[in-house]
Amino acid sequence: MESKLIYSIINKRPKRADHYWIVRVEFTDAPDTLEYEPTVLIPGTLISFKFRIGFRIRPQVSVYLRQAIEDLVASGEIDLTSSYTSLRRHGITGDFSFIIIHRLFSQSSQCDASDKRLMNLHSLLRHMEMDAAEAFGLDTSNVTIENVPLIIDNRPTRRITPIRL
Repeated sequence: MESKLIYSIINKRPKRADHYWIVRVEFTDAPDTLEYEPTVLIPGTLISFKFRIGFRIRPQVSVYLRQAIEDLVASGEIDLTSSYTSLRRHGITGDFSFIIIHRLFSQSSQCDASDKRLMNLHSLLRHMEMDAAEAFGLDTSNVTIENVPLIIDNRPTRRITPIRL
């Protein structure tokens, strides 16, 4: 999964930032759970967070992410001061932008008919779900939805041949 996110950051409309955060949310059966687990992937640049949130807790991911980042700043693991000299001089930190990645089933996938029907049903159900930014309590002014194709074994069964005149 991290490779898909790195691809999104670097190859698909490159995103320029000093720090990148990968956030996963796991909803638990324990009603009052509210904890996180940070994993440093690239020191000072890329950190993955796994939030465990109980079913009674309101999911305010942007608030929880800021709290977790404040913990990392307090421990000295990261420095949020801008890398630009003009901004660093005044101690200005950067802004946050959230990118939600939706995996969409690609019809070019090579799988049997029952799997295709199941994936199409999943796509239909996604249209009826709550908006992800609203569900996670994100400020919608800084949220981007990115659709990424989910391709299952797209090796062509036959290769096209050129016509030579």
